Amino acid sequence: MKTLEVSKCPVCDELVEITNVRAGLEVECPDCGEVLRVVSIQPLKLYYAFDPDEEPLPEEEHRLPESG
Repeated sequence: MKTLEVSKCPVCDELVEITNVRAGLEVECPDCGEVLRVVSIQPLKLYYAFDPDEEPLPEEEHRLPESG
């Protein structure tokens, strides 16, 4: 039996319906087309699904640009 869950797209705030939710599942927002990843099941939360080649390393995410 398929279960249907709903969450908001972090890009456009439209509702995204997801069947058979599991962590790491990637879905596409039907409104804006952004590819999203399920990052939390309880509560259901979606976030951008970065390309692994483009995803910043954790130590680079919060680094401020150096001023010249």
